[in-house]
Formats: sequence, C-alpha cells, structure tokens
Amino acid sequence: MPSQNVGRNFESENLSTEKNRDDNTVCKQILESDPTIRVAAFIEGAEVTGYAETPRTKNVLSRSIDLRKKIGFWVSIITEMARQTDELFGSTEYVLITHKGLKMVTIPLSARRSLGLSLDRAADTEKLILKIMTKFDLASSN
Repeated sequence: MPSQNVGRNFESENLSTEKNRDDNTVCKQILESDPTIRVAAFIEGAEVTGYAETPRTKNVLSRSIDLRKKIGFWVSIITEMARQTDELFGSTEYVLITHKGLKMVTIPLSARRSLGLSLDRAADTEKLILKIMTKFDLASSN
C-alpha cells in the first residue's frame, strides 16, 4: 500500500490521549512525521486501537493479527511493569527495547493507553519522542 503524505508539515493537532475513532489516521500522521519511524500503534489496555506501518516493514505485523494482539498484550505488561517503579524513580517516560535491526518504544499516555513505535536502530529516540509528543500534543495524563 503506497504511503500517503499525511501531516508532514502541520502544527499540533491537540489530539486527545483517550481512545479516538481516528487512531489509525493519527498513527499514519505520526508515521509520516519522521522517516525513521517504521510502525506506530495506539494500545488501549491490551488492544491495538490504531495502527500504521511503512511499506519497508514488509507488512510483518499487519499480516499477523495474532502477532498484533500479542504486541498489544506485551505493551500493556511492559508498561505496567515500568509503572511499578514510578513511586521510587518518577513517572515512566518511555520503555525502550533495542534489537539488532530496530528499536521498539512504548510511551505511556494515560493509565490504560500507550503509544507504541518501531524505529530504525539509528533513530535518536529521545529527540523523536519529544518531537512526537509535542507535535501531536500527547502529553501524559498519568
């Protein structure tokens, strides 16, 4: 599926951190905001509510609904595990897992909602997260 050039040069959309009917659209806009982003997904509880991926991911995740469900479950568990230490160290900003060829990032947005990203290994994670959180007004509401 060809990539649409959606939202590369728009200002903050003031998007809600609550479940949104346009989660797929927002994921596409996030994906288009930086070429180092491979996949963007919103996860509510353990359910993937929005999803977009670049053509270079070879549709690995979109072909396997079971894998997408497992990713939603994994994100909810890993985020909850990170939150267990919030009282000791401050609120969780993001969780990063680095693989040989990519980075997987989970950003808690609220008590039950997260943004999941798959990034190129060389991506500047801190800079990219700040860019997305600012551009899409996804300030945490923990």
